This record gives sequence, C-alpha cells and structure tokens, in this order.
Amino acid sequence: MSTLAFVLRFLAVGLLITLPRAAVAAETVGTVTRVENQARIGGAVAVVGTPVHMDDEIRTGPKGRLEVTFRDQTLLTLGENAKVVIDRYVFNPSQGTGEMAVKATQGAMRFVTGRIGKLKDHNVTVVTPSAALAVRGTDFWVGPMNGQYGVLLLKGKVKVSGDRAGK
Repeated sequence: MSTLAFVLRFLAVGLLITLPRAAVAAETVGTVTRVENQARIGGAVAVVGTPVHMDDEIRTGPKGRLEVTFRDQTLLTLGENAKVVIDRYVFNPSQGTGEMAVKATQGAMRFVTGRIGKLKDHNVTVVTPSAALAVRGTDFWVGPMNGQYGVLLLKGKVKVSGDRAGK
C-alpha cells in the first residue's frame, strides 16, 4: 500500500470515528424563546430562535433577561447579569428517561421543569455557587438574596444539598 493510500485510509477512519461525536455535540437541546437587552449564547448575541446546545454558556448583561425553552418544554429564565452552562441534556420519552444538569455561577434564574420531570426515570440537577438542587417536577427561583445565594420554591419539590455557610 502506498503512503498516500495509507494516509487517506487513516483520515477516512478518523472521520468515521469523530463524526458521530460532532453530530451529538451539535444537537440542539433548546431554543431562545424570549430575550430582553443584552444576552449571549456562547459567543453569539442571543435572539429569539437562537439554538442552545450542551456546553453552551448562556449569559445576560445589565437589565438583560433571557428565556430558553428546552425540547421537553422545560423553561429556564435568566435575570440580569446571570451566567449558566448546560452541562447535560438527554430527553428520551420513548424510553421514559431524561437527564438534565445545569450549572448556575452568577445571577438569578427561574427553572420550571417540563415533560422531563414527569418521566419515570429522570435526573435533573441545578448546581449553584453554594448548593446543588435535585429537581422533582418543580418551579423554583434561585439567585442572590440579602448578600447570599438562595432558593425560593414556587411549586413541587427541591432537595438542596450544600454548605449553608457557602464555604
């Protein structure tokens, strides 16, 4: 086999291995459904209809607001100066499974579970600077309150774990 043929075969095998991963990474997990003032998805300015993918950093600026509707109708609404990353999102209603992991590092947000929270086998977590929240068919707000990060449960159940002192 010639060197050129070997290199071409090597590149073809490499493409076959990497293409499925690239396709999964590019899968849209949600869409921006409302935006006010400054907001970004990754490095792009967010507008209604902007797709959201796993590992995207979602940010709002001063007086910014942004709402993302996920494929299962879960709603994530960010207040001003908020920063959130979608670490994981799997929604497979035909198998009755769903998983979502969100990391909120700054600002306030409201989280309302959609169909994923009604699945038999689901795992939804939201990690904040001072606690991890296990979400169970829930509507809650999380953000700064009186100089600390707090959670306000609006409906459903949330299991909070973490250091109360924020250490």
